[in-house]
Amino acid sequence: MKRVALACGAVAVLGGVGWYAWSRPFSAADVSPANTAASAASSAAGDSTDAPAEVLRRVQLTPQKSAAAGFAMATAAEQPLQHEHLVPGRIQYDDRRHVVVRSATPGIVVRLLVRPGQQVQKGEVLLELNSSEVGDARADVLQRISELEVAQESSKWARETCEGLAALSQSIRERASIDAIRQQFRSVVLGKSREVLLSTYSELLLSEVQLKTAEENARAGVIPGRVVIEKRQACDQLEETLASQLEERTFEARQLQLQTASRQQDADRRLRIARQHVRTLLGSADDEAVPADSGDSEATLSVIQLRAPFAGTVEQLNISNAERVESSATLLTLADTSTLWVAADLRQREWRALQLQPGDKVRVIPALEGMQPREAAIHFAGREVDPATNAVPLVSVIDNADGRLRPGMFVRVAIPVAEPKTTLTVPESSVLEHDRQPFVFVPAGQDLYERVDVKPGLRTDGLVEIVQGLREGDRVVAEGAFFLKSELLLQGESE
Repeated sequence: MKRVALACGAVAVLGGVGWYAWSRPFSAADVSPANTAASAASSAAGDSTDAPAEVLRRVQLTPQKSAAAGFAMATAAEQPLQHEHLVPGRIQYDDRRHVVVRSATPGIVVRLLVRPGQQVQKGEVLLELNSSEVGDARADVLQRISELEVAQESSKWARETCEGLAALSQSIRERASIDAIRQQFRSVVLGKSREVLLSTYSELLLSEVQLKTAEENARAGVIPGRVVIEKRQACDQLEETLASQLEERTFEARQLQLQTASRQQDADRRLRIARQHVRTLLGSADDEAVPADSGDSEATLSVIQLRAPFAGTVEQLNISNAERVESSATLLTLADTSTLWVAADLRQREWRALQLQPGDKVRVIPALEGMQPREAAIHFAGREVDPATNAVPLVSVIDNADGRLRPGMFVRVAIPVAEPKTTLTVPESSVLEHDRQPFVFVPAGQDLYERVDVKPGLRTDGLVEIVQGLREGDRVVAEGAFFLKSELLLQGESE
């Protein structure tokens, strides 16, 4: 009985202590990190109805805010889109419209007519250079011109002589009268053959008349037949002499014609060589300033006028007035920057772009703020891979009529690396992102806009492919979307 009483007393004491601990106020001293973690775990495993509040998806604006935001809408539409890689590039001079003007001979600058940055027209004189070597070469040209003129006259005289002798031979064979021949060939070139041939022919005609008279007298018995024979022999001898003279004179005239023609060809050849020498010294394809008048002064002969080969701008000027320059010295740089080249390197992942043909279009994105992308036309793609960079050069031609692009400027070139495909697209400005979730805003009523989560794809040329979240024809906010995002976040913080 005594043991039972002790046990009951102990139970009563423990029950009183437990009541005291439960009934006293809860204090911070009773909270420990272990108790806190246990409490959090217990809460997470408890009632599942304590979920976080749903993300806000609608933005209601006042009419004043809507007007101030200046919203612009766009429509999700199907259109071709092509996957592109952006590669770095540089603006360069168009090699077809860029030239470094050099001095072909030593000389002294006597007149400088341009300055750096000056616009010049094709054929405009850039500077004048005095060169004694050019003066000697031009004087040689004038000498060769004179020699050619003499050779041409000689050749013409020999040719006309041959033609005259041929005509005279024909008249002689037709036995034209001496008076008719003299009249016919009065202005025809016959040279020294005129006097000899006409004299012999006159004697032959006289001999033929005498032979005819002797034959008539012999038939009448006036003279013996021996006289007729003598007259006939004299006539035959004169005819043989005339034929021999015609052959001889014709041969000599023909030889003279060949010789003078050869001398004319040689003179013409030497003149062309002399002109070529002048062109080489001037560094020009034209016989510019080669005097046609042998009376030109020595000072004029030695002056070179360097002219602009095309219209452009003087990019650099490396000389000044009265400066002495040596052969091959750089005088100035001229360029036409209305078109420029865009040089880019294609590495292995862009080698598909090597299938591009000259004339195909690529987009060029200037690094200068405020400049819009421009189109450029493929000029050529390199054939050789650079072992140092493992890249192939790609050069495009870009229009620079406004002059805003400058050689040396950095750009990005959008290189197509896949076939174009037709897909649903929206403007790039309409796609925003929050907590790594892309979305757009669509109008949902008067001054009411709703957030719609989307799954974007390709991005190119200011457009974004929408893989999921929109349908064709859906309206989206293209301008002012960031303003709506800010309002949405502000409303979320205030609730």
